[in-house]
Amino acid sequence: MQRAKRTGQNHTGTARIKTMGSGRHTQKSQNGGHGSPGQSGQARSTATNSVGRRISKSIQRTERRQRRADSRRSRICLAKKKNKLGLKGALTGHFKPEIKKTVVNIIKKSITKGISQKKACEIFGINPRKFRRWANSKPAKPRCAWNKLLEHERQAIEDAAWSPELIGKPVSHVFVHGHESGMFHASLSSVYRVLKARNLVKPRNYHRKTRPYISAHALMDDGFSLLCYDGTLFRTDSGINVWAIPVMILPQRYLLHIGHALHSISSRDLTRTVQEAHALIPEHLTTKLLAHSDRGSAMKSRFTQKTLKELLGAPVHFGRPHTPDDQAWIESFIKTLKYHRDAPSSFVLVDDILRWLSCFPDIYNNDPHSSLSYITPLQALSGQKEVILDQRKCNLEMARLLRYTAWQAFKFSHHTESSLVAMQPA
Repeated sequence: MQRAKRTGQNHTGTARIKTMGSGRHTQKSQNGGHGSPGQSGQARSTATNSVGRRISKSIQRTERRQRRADSRRSRICLAKKKNKLGLKGALTGHFKPEIKKTVVNIIKKSITKGISQKKACEIFGINPRKFRRWANSKPAKPRCAWNKLLEHERQAIEDAAWSPELIGKPVSHVFVHGHESGMFHASLSSVYRVLKARNLVKPRNYHRKTRPYISAHALMDDGFSLLCYDGTLFRTDSGINVWAIPVMILPQRYLLHIGHALHSISSRDLTRTVQEAHALIPEHLTTKLLAHSDRGSAMKSRFTQKTLKELLGAPVHFGRPHTPDDQAWIESFIKTLKYHRDAPSSFVLVDDILRWLSCFPDIYNNDPHSSLSYITPLQALSGQKEVILDQRKCNLEMARLLRYTAWQAFKFSHHTESSLVAMQPA
């Protein structure tokens, strides 16, 4: 019985193998060694999958490159079309309907070429929300103000402007005439708009009265001497304001006089100080003397200009507005006046300020100045500048020659001592 049972089991396994076929194997046979047929079938399926995977990856890579190239061409095309329309930067504000329509068509064409709407709007510099609003624009509703002038009122304004007594008169006269006569009742701006629409308003030609600017350096290069003045504020410890008005002459940078005024500078204070300084100028410098200042209120007043023109015989020259570099010498002097090494740290009384202003010209005019090649302004005014600079140059050349002679003597003596040492017997 047992044999028959084993024989039946064997036949059953054989039948199962036949039923599954030669290419089919059980799970046990698939997990066999290297020579098992199950492993060779798995290797073949793996190789087939890897080839298919390689082909699909290359196709995907090619498609990505193509999309990038299309996107790049779309960006270049968008940028060129935007430049052709004369648009720069982000599209903010209001634009004409023609420009809106052209922008919408350009972005739509770029979208059909594969670029996204968000990217196209970003490249073109327009908000996507604004693009959608431009693409789906609504028709404008007709608007009419309830307070709009009626046609007979407009005609009444035009008839009033053509009346003989108002021809050539300002618009304000037409406005007053309408209210006094009762022909029309409108505001001044409404009357102006009606007349301007009918070309009945004379256009105004606004022009600024400006003088040609002449540089102070150009004047000094032509041989002129400049009388420069300005104002600066000093304050006592108790809060009293004292204005100093320094006057100097260029190109010598000689400080002629320092006037003063309490609380503020008036044109009379300025002209009085300039007249006192003019009396101290040597006669050989008064022949070609001009006044130069900034555009302060006291400097530009008619009284100041008239007085200085009569005093100097020439008009006053001004620097450019908001350009302190045009009178840099007087600005530099003001800093020296306030922060000089001998200047008091504070002023208790007004007399202390006046005392400092009176003694400072002697200090300043006897100090070497860097812009004068370290010549004092007093020496420059007296005409000694060239003589002193030539003397300094000669002194430097003489000192250089003496140093060279001493160096030659030292070199010769050192050479002689070394030769004597070499000649001594061993």
